[in-house]
Amino acid sequence: MITTTVPQGRLMPHLVRWHLGLGELALRLFLLHLLWLLGALAGGVILGVLPATAAIFAVLREDRLEQAAEEVGEHRPSRGGLWTQFWSAWRAEFWRAHRLGGALALGWLVLALDRRVLTGTQLGDQLGAALGPLASGAVVVLTVVLMLLSAVMWPLAAHFSDPLPHLLRMGLVLLVRRPSIALAIALFLAAAVWLAQTMPGLVPVFGLALPAWAVTALLWRSGAMPLTPPASGAPRG
Repeated sequence: MITTTVPQGRLMPHLVRWHLGLGELALRLFLLHLLWLLGALAGGVILGVLPATAAIFAVLREDRLEQAAEEVGEHRPSRGGLWTQFWSAWRAEFWRAHRLGGALALGWLVLALDRRVLTGTQLGDQLGAALGPLASGAVVVLTVVLMLLSAVMWPLAAHFSDPLPHLLRMGLVLLVRRPSIALAIALFLAAAVWLAQTMPGLVPVFGLALPAWAVTALLWRSGAMPLTPPASGAPRG
């Protein structure tokens, strides 16, 4: 039997770096979750949830930019501590976050009304047999699309400075033209729901920070949020 051994001098430093990096990431996500709770409370919950959510994605976006700069040997100005980063983004994104959240909430409201109309409307036997499954299927498809759009809009808004209508169109085009991204995000959301049900203790520890990090990482690695997009809007400074 042939055995292959990995030089310990190469393996151990790699494992140590991976372990330390994972621990640092877990700590940062935990602190971001605590800041999200404080940000929600700072706005009386109702007015604080959306800017706190936008602030998380803004911080994660800057983390990605800093990592990309380090990989190519570039120097970026100091951003300050996590506390400063979060609250600066919370204030800067306050009204923009409410416009984005309001647009998404309106979409969910319209979808809920459509579902209510479908369940409450009595169609004729023949007409109902023909249109019922079609209408129900359309609602399911729209629900999935809106769920995916709700997931990608926050990192896109954190990265691009475009007006809200342009961002919404950008999100829809991204999901249609890059089905691999849509599938990856859908699989992650399904895994997140399963993980929350299997290990509910993770929810109060990481909250929104963990799924926000995962969606941002998926979009970043896919190239959907380049520093100099050719046909989309300009990235934020």
